[in-house]
Amino acid sequence: MKLFFTLLILFFVFPVFSQDTLRIEHGRDYDDSLVQPFMRSLNSENDFVVAFRAFYPGKSARVSEYFVLTGSGAQLKAYVYSGINGRLKSLNLLPGSLDQIWKTFQQNDLFGIRDEKEIPNFCPKKYDIYESHTYEFTILSKSRMKVLSYYNPEYYIVACYGISERQNIINSVAVIDLLRPEN
Repeated sequence: MKLFFTLLILFFVFPVFSQDTLRIEHGRDYDDSLVQPFMRSLNSENDFVVAFRAFYPGKSARVSEYFVLTGSGAQLKAYVYSGINGRLKSLNLLPGSLDQIWKTFQQNDLFGIRDEKEIPNFCPKKYDIYESHTYEFTILSKSRMKVLSYYNPEYYIVACYGISERQNIINSVAVIDLLRPEN
């Protein structure tokens, strides 16, 4: 009986998890030319890549700092990528912390929500602030990809209610800020 369950796991469970396990909704087919080289490299070695950055208008992606979570099978890893020096550095996060980040991403439906620009929402205070931050998540699997970009969601969740996805983005960023070690 033990042999049966072992074979079942080897021949059914592992192949299922080794396939494209991350279901990305509201995205597009994966296109290597639209992805930065460090993300391309990580995506070739993993089942999925989730890269986060906070940036200000006019700040080039080449100088941004990214928090990156990758998954291969059941193993999660975290990195920080510095666009200034082009280095990808592995982060020593405990498995429980990595798991908490992953669960928060799942609970906040990062893989299913739409980009802010795709959500219709009339708001008279839409242009009340300028030169503020944007949160951006780039989500990659072997076959799909998407970018979620939200301009100052902390302000707009109060000023322009009606887009619940902003809270999902805020929650996802909060867990990264809470568990990411200081550089």
